[in-house]
Amino acid sequence: SKVVIDDDQAPPKIEAGSADEQTALAAMEDLLADGSPSKAASADLKLMCLRGRKYDAARAAALLPDLLALIEELDLATPTPRLAADLASGKFVMTGATDGAGRKILWLRFRFHDPKVSSPKDFARAAATVMLHALRDADTARCGVAVLQDMTGLRMKNISPPTAKLMFGQVFPRLPVRLGKLCVYNPPWFVGRILLPIVRMLLSAKLRARLVVLNGADREPLYRQFEPASLTEELGGSYPFDLACWAASVEPALS
Repeated sequence: SKVVIDDDQAPPKIEAGSADEQTALAAMEDLLADGSPSKAASADLKLMCLRGRKYDAARAAALLPDLLALIEELDLATPTPRLAADLASGKFVMTGATDGAGRKILWLRFRFHDPKVSSPKDFARAAATVMLHALRDADTARCGVAVLQDMTGLRMKNISPPTAKLMFGQVFPRLPVRLGKLCVYNPPWFVGRILLPIVRMLLSAKLRARLVVLNGADREPLYRQFEPASLTEELGGSYPFDLACWAASVEPALS
């Protein structure tokens, strides 16, 4: 996997909006070529990269042109009916809840994904839009995300290898997001016995260390990973979440 995983999961010591953050931003600016698209990018995008790379100015400066290229390739600044439908499907959402480490929870339900309707690029556009919208929040960018891959009801028809290849090869590596945990809940037999063993071999050692697989629909193991107060009613939790309101609130990517 080309997904960048930090060795240290602790949140950065630099606070958002602090003088130290401005110093780090200035150091990043010095590394950007004059007249380049990266130099002309918004301060918000630069800060996303800086926070997502733990204030390492060199890593942030290297990531920014890749992020700008992704935004252009996926045309993320232009809303479309297909994008609106993908957001409203609920297959890739940020509920606003956090886990015990203060990381925002990314809730995936791919049983709502239809590869015959949403192409790999459609899915990538929706996923990148959701992530970049979430990363406007400074704490989300600084602390990273915890992914809850809820596979309840997943069927073979929902799986698209070209989509997975695009996401892990071209999209996630160019997003300024820190992955703190990946929890796979209730995978069907063909995922648990066939796909996951193959996927594990393709993951980096650091990513494998962050992967938690919870077989079966028993929620007690899930509650040891995510407190019920951070989960929606669908998962037996108490966190309030209105999918339609959330989908309508997601804004196009910055430039």
